[in-house]
Formats: sequence, structure tokens, C-alpha cells
Amino acid sequence: MIVAEIRGTTVLVWDGRTHHEATVPKKLKISTDAGSSLLAVGDRVAVEREAESLRIVGIEPRASYLGRAGRGSRDRIQVLAANADQAVIVSAAAEPPFRPGLVDRWALLAMRGGLTPILCLNKTDLVPRAEAERLVREAATPLEPVFVSAKTGDGLPALRGMLVGRASVFVGHSGVGKSALLRRLFPGETIATGELSGKSGKGRHTTASARMYVLPEGGHVIDTPGVRTVPLGTLHAAEIAEVFPEIHGAPPCRFRPCSHRVEPGCSVRARVESGEIQAGVYRRYLRLVEELEAEA
Repeated sequence: MIVAEIRGTTVLVWDGRTHHEATVPKKLKISTDAGSSLLAVGDRVAVEREAESLRIVGIEPRASYLGRAGRGSRDRIQVLAANADQAVIVSAAAEPPFRPGLVDRWALLAMRGGLTPILCLNKTDLVPRAEAERLVREAATPLEPVFVSAKTGDGLPALRGMLVGRASVFVGHSGVGKSALLRRLFPGETIATGELSGKSGKGRHTTASARMYVLPEGGHVIDTPGVRTVPLGTLHAAEIAEVFPEIHGAPPCRFRPCSHRVEPGCSVRARVESGEIQAGVYRRYLRLVEELEAEA
């Protein structure tokens, strides 16, 4: 069975045909070693029947996971979803403004957990198509994009085609319209949506916890709460470089490992100076490295 939703002391599990409620021992919800999430939506679990109820008795090893740094420690991982094939990073073309830095962070976390990141640019009804394409092109992280509008329905068949037969997890900044997209994709489900705050222009959280929705054609989507920050936790410069193919694919540097900042004989800096690597791409790489150091 697959965990579809965690509800305090109980969870909702999916057997491939219908949902069932099951109890879960506390020891299976939080790891006592590092405080990381032990049970997450998407986990495959073993259950036993006790009288009229089900009880989770074991968790299978994960094939992949999407997690970010938890509260209080950058070594504590909050697993948002398990066993997904791809992470659909939902961003908005406007209202709120497109934030490529958050796309970088989600892409990095997806790749670290073994997921393929995809960029879903929503609210394309608010900008000309050329502007939407420019935003994606200048985002630097070369993710497979899909352009959609939850308001008009444009692009939804293409998005749905990317989801059928796969296990996907939706992530995104608060207010980008993630819940509105899910209402379009799953019209029979009750999914709350919210508007931007009039004072801050930032999105309000409309998803309280992760939840799995099953596609009739096959596959499922795990929705996660909208966020305003994406803490990365413990990472190294080499892992950050993997998000940027121009940097990751550069010839070996003189010294290894190389942070591509001050070391002599750095092939990445040489390519930035020659124009082979865009200065904007390099700045975004440096920003991530510096933010990780500040979080340490």
C-alpha cells in the first residue's frame, strides 16, 4: 500500500483501488537518530489488520525522495514526498513574480533525491507568450518546461500527458497557483485555493500537508504545501554545480575539489571570463554557495 495522506495519529493508504485509514506507531513517524522524516506521503508500507482497523507495521526502502532541511538543524531532513519519478516545480509568470532562485533550489533538491525536475510555468495568461519563454530561457537551469494557465486551461493537456503513468510531486512558492492547477487536473477532489495577500503580494498557504491524488489513466500526484523559503541543508559546491550543466560539464580544474571561486587554475572562472559560461549563470551558482555558507 502507498501512504496517501498523514493525519496526525492516522494515515490514509491507497491499495491501488481505494483508500483506507490506518494507525501508525509513533516510532514509525519520526527518526530518533537525526530527527528526519521517517514516514512520508508516497512511502510504500506493510499493514496488518487489527479487529476492524489497519495498522502500519513497516516501511519499504525508498527509491527516491524530495526533502528539504528541517527546523533547528541543517542536517535534519524533512521528507516531503517519497518514491516519485519527477518533481514538477510550479512557478508563476506573474503575480507573484517569477523567482528563478527558488527554481534552482527545488531542482537541486529534486536531483539530490533522485527525481527529475520539470518546470511548470503557470499564469501564462498574464504575460505574452514571448515573455513567458524569455523567463524560462533566462532561468539558467535547463529544465523541461511546460507553459500552462489554471485560469484558462491552456497547456493543461500537455501537463497531464507528462503526469500519466508516473509518480509526480508538485512543489512551488506560495501563491503560484499550484492548488488551482490541481483543481483543474482533479475536478472531483476538494482542493482549497487562495489569493495573494493584498498587503505583501505573497501567497497564502492553502495546502496544509502533503496529499496524494490518483490519476484515472494511471499514475499519481503528490501535492505539497506552498513555501516561501527552501532551506537546502548540508550540501557541497559540487552538488550545487550539477544544477548548472555549463559549470558541471566544464573541464577539470587544477585543484579538486574546487569551489570555482578563488582557487587558481579554475576552468569554470576561465570560461566565465571568456564568455563560454554566462555571467548570470555563474552569479546564481555563487549565490547558492554563499547562501549555504550563511545557513551553516
